[in-house]
Amino acid sequence: MSRLAEAPFFVGRADIVASVEEALLSTGSVGAVLVGEAGVGKTAVMQQALTARAADLLIVRIRGSKGSYHQAFRPVNFLLSELDTDVVDHPVTVLRAVSELLNFQARGRRVVLAVDNIEYLDPSSSSLITQLVLNGTASVLLTTQDFTAADPMFASLWREGSLKRFDLSPFTAAEARAFLEAELEGPVSVECVHLLLRMSGGNARFLQASTRALRGRRIVRQDGTWVLLPGGTPVPAEVTEAAIGVFEELPSGQRDVAHLLALAGRLPVSAMHGLAGSTDVDALQSAGLVVVRHGKQEEVELADPVLGAGAVESIAAHRAQELYGRLAEDTTLIAALDPERHARWLLRCHHSVPAGLCLAAAQSASDDGRYCDAVEFTEIQDLHRSDVALAGERVRALIDDGRFEDAANALSLAAPLLAEAAPADAVRMLLADAVLRNFLGLRGAGDPVADAEARVDAAGDAAGDPAGDTAGDTAGDTDALRAEIIITRAELASLDGEYPRSRELMQSLRAAAYPLSPEQKIRSDALLCEAWAMMESQLEALQLADDLADRLQHGGVSHRTREIAYLRLIAVYSASGSWGSGARRLGLDVDHGEAAHRGSSVQLALGLVLARYGQPEDALGLLKPAFDQLRGRDPHRLLPIAAASIAYCHTMNRNIQDAIPFLVHAEPSAGVPWMVRRLTSQLQLSSLGLRESKTEAAQQLQALGQRDRERGASLFELSAFTTAVRLGNTEALAELSDVAARVQGPFARLSEMFAKGVGHRDAEVLLQAMELAAAAGDQNFGRDAARSALSAAQALGNKSTVREVQQRARQVLVNETSGGPMSQLESLTPRESEIAQLAAGGYANREIADVMCVSVRTIEGHLYQIYSKLHVSSRLQLAELLPTPLQ
Repeated sequence: MSRLAEAPFFVGRADIVASVEEALLSTGSVGAVLVGEAGVGKTAVMQQALTARAADLLIVRIRGSKGSYHQAFRPVNFLLSELDTDVVDHPVTVLRAVSELLNFQARGRRVVLAVDNIEYLDPSSSSLITQLVLNGTASVLLTTQDFTAADPMFASLWREGSLKRFDLSPFTAAEARAFLEAELEGPVSVECVHLLLRMSGGNARFLQASTRALRGRRIVRQDGTWVLLPGGTPVPAEVTEAAIGVFEELPSGQRDVAHLLALAGRLPVSAMHGLAGSTDVDALQSAGLVVVRHGKQEEVELADPVLGAGAVESIAAHRAQELYGRLAEDTTLIAALDPERHARWLLRCHHSVPAGLCLAAAQSASDDGRYCDAVEFTEIQDLHRSDVALAGERVRALIDDGRFEDAANALSLAAPLLAEAAPADAVRMLLADAVLRNFLGLRGAGDPVADAEARVDAAGDAAGDPAGDTAGDTAGDTDALRAEIIITRAELASLDGEYPRSRELMQSLRAAAYPLSPEQKIRSDALLCEAWAMMESQLEALQLADDLADRLQHGGVSHRTREIAYLRLIAVYSASGSWGSGARRLGLDVDHGEAAHRGSSVQLALGLVLARYGQPEDALGLLKPAFDQLRGRDPHRLLPIAAASIAYCHTMNRNIQDAIPFLVHAEPSAGVPWMVRRLTSQLQLSSLGLRESKTEAAQQLQALGQRDRERGASLFELSAFTTAVRLGNTEALAELSDVAARVQGPFARLSEMFAKGVGHRDAEVLLQAMELAAAAGDQNFGRDAARSALSAAQALGNKSTVREVQQRARQVLVNETSGGPMSQLESLTPRESEIAQLAAGGYANREIADVMCVSVRTIEGHLYQIYSKLHVSSRLQLAELLPTPLQ
């Protein structure tokens, strides 16, 4: 008599499902109760847990509802309908008859009562269910939004410990990604995950509704990955319907409070008491619909912002006007409104929106990384055509969103406004022009900066005029503008790889002692940190990086500033060999950076680190979705390095055909930052060394390092020479030793030790380098050091030394990736694997034949098969693939 409905869409939460199954089946447990808000996934967890054991269970589905609360036995009427009429008149006879019925129909199976919404069960039904549990007839799997509102008998079972309670929270970013990839049947970019998570609040039902609302509109499939397109963000109909269901049933006073908060976002508690009365606010708080935030003053807001968005969609223009009129009686409340909500409220009222409010709303959206929303605010009533501040904000939002051609068109449209612009507005527009020119690969990026500087100088002269009415205020403004110009010059120098120039500018900024905003302080310190790291002051860079990483955890800066700072710090930590500690400080050591302030650019940087450290499969899991997203919008011009990284990972996995499609995207075009071009070149050469000619790749890497030295990029110089030597170019040893002695940090020490081991053919020193690399998480370098140690030991002709090297290598390099060389052994038969290990250990064919008790010709035949399967042509190459001990 299973009334189990068809299972709804479900993914994830395997740990909770397993715990629920255990609670249903273990001795001493009567079942489980799932507690959580509507749509969080309680029923889905219930269905999944029951489906897994459906063959062994008699599942009886019961559902409570508001409408049946006052009707005895209404939710279980389907059970009573099968009993004789005279039985249902007494609770004892009902219990006995239902127990017998269930036991008869179960035929030896366990009975599970799956009960949704236990808070809406009538007392008679609650009593029957609990008595069926207590007499051993059935176990229960219950769901509820509010456990305190359910019959106290259920709480008694929980307090006694026999009923297990599981509280379901909204999806985390990682859980949302898993849900979306199952729903969309493919990988999803991090931008899609974060938008849909924000639209749904992590509610599983709303997440699915939001996905279906945007699918094919803003969320489209790009070469296998679901990516996000520019555009507006609608509120799904399911969310609006849910909001109507919650708020329209409220008394009118409480509904007024809810609608005011839906439109305003957050208001002072004292103001709400004045607008609606404390009784209504308190009632909503008791019902869990609003929460009070404590700070400098107590403020109240809706507990669920997603339902708030749905409520706004349900509010008609006349209703919005009425509520705005009530709020507008207090001008201080209007002035304190969130600018985005204020602007949207006025639009819903069909009122005009002041230019200053549009600007504040656009800046708020940009600071949060919602550049499409920012552009939308600047275009309200076409004010950007006449207001230079709005026009400049529109240009910056388009640049930050990676829509460079649109930004260029917006800049041309705004050019006539510059003539009459105030200095601050003109400078911001000109600096945006300089950045845009750089990203488009156009000449003359310095011209608008010089123009901006001239305007600031003119404003400064005016500030120095004692007759000026606002001389003091203007002086402070010009200092802030001068600081912004210096920072922009350093950013342009960084994009061009001119690190000495960037360092000089940032040191001059420190010397000038201009008052900097928190935003400017982060930007300037990140630039200085990068310049120090890329030159020869890595210890100072790492100290500043730690300080920056700590500051970034506290917020207070815009999305773009945070994202660029993360990219710079990832480069500093990984290139200097301090990735482990750096990742922990940045909070990137969990979930591969699923936090909401990180986008595909940061995902790409993390994937690049994993690729460099020899984890191609994990790297591809980050790189491919990021690459597909960046193909549409690439605000930092990172696409070439994304393509080169993916090709390198496929080459490490010996999937050359899979690498080929990405090669065309790995060719940098004009406007690509120097660091991207430089890293792309090294990845391409590393791939060349893996798939074709190590000698040619090593020689080109040596030449690349020499060009780095001329530029003053010592850390890149070190990386190029180290990779050249790892590929076998001993001619670069002297240059490697020289730069390793000049550069600071863990990677420099590792490279110096490796150079010493190779130069002296010292297996022990090379093994120490292997251990150091492995401890830093760099399995690629560790394997190269192990192979060099093996080669040095083989050159001595001492087989016991060879075996010792192999044993130590295996003890350290235990985490071979599934796509790495060791995994290719899976293609060998057991006998071929044994012969391959003997050959790699330095045994001659005759010696192997003696060990195996076969002929030399048989060994030769096996080796031919082994070489073919592993794509090698010599014992030396075989030994490189097999740094494993003989057993």
